Amino acid sequence: MARDLVRERLLMEGPRALSDADLLSMLGAGDAASRPVGELAWLTVAELRRIGVGEARAAAIVAAFELGRRGAWAPPRRGERCLDPGRVYELMRPLAHAQVEEFHVVLLDVRGKLMRTERVAQGSVSQCPVSPREALRAAVREGAHGLVFVHNHPSGSQDPSPEDADLTERLRAASELVGVVARDHVIVASGGYYSFVEAGRWRR
Repeated sequence: MARDLVRERLLMEGPRALSDADLLSMLGAGDAASRPVGELAWLTVAELRRIGVGEARAAAIVAAFELGRRGAWAPPRRGERCLDPGRVYELMRPLAHAQVEEFHVVLLDVRGKLMRTERVAQGSVSQCPVSPREALRAAVREGAHGLVFVHNHPSGSQDPSPEDADLTERLRAASELVGVVARDHVIVASGGYYSFVEAGRWRR
């Protein structure tokens, strides 16, 4: 796809709509764009030059991949946007190793930027009862515009239970009543994370 068309699609549809080759073409990777992105991600400037990429472009590609790695691995800090479930997972990943279930809230400002997190409740290995009032208290007190609900599964499975789904609906409804925008409910486990939004189970 011509580079101008790729740029237009990126502007209109966002980067996730583009293929690896399209994204690499935006960096001027030339013929190297046809190679697997997992291979290119770890090449040095010298190695990229050997496959036909100019020095300036090679340096830009190496820098872009390194920034991507740092952004993906570093949890968001206060004042950074924290709307994507993957970023919420990075922020709350330590919960994956907790021995009992805990329920936390991620407080967000009007732009979806991280204010802080707060532990709301701590339970047993298999459950952590929490009421909507408890879950929303910090958001109301701090004047947060939005929040993400987070809890962990010590079992290692991120799949939600029927009780998790029921709690999610009650929390979402209660958030509307107090004027706080509930963004998602994310379950953290050693096996990964589950987002009710990503799974299409978050009612708007």
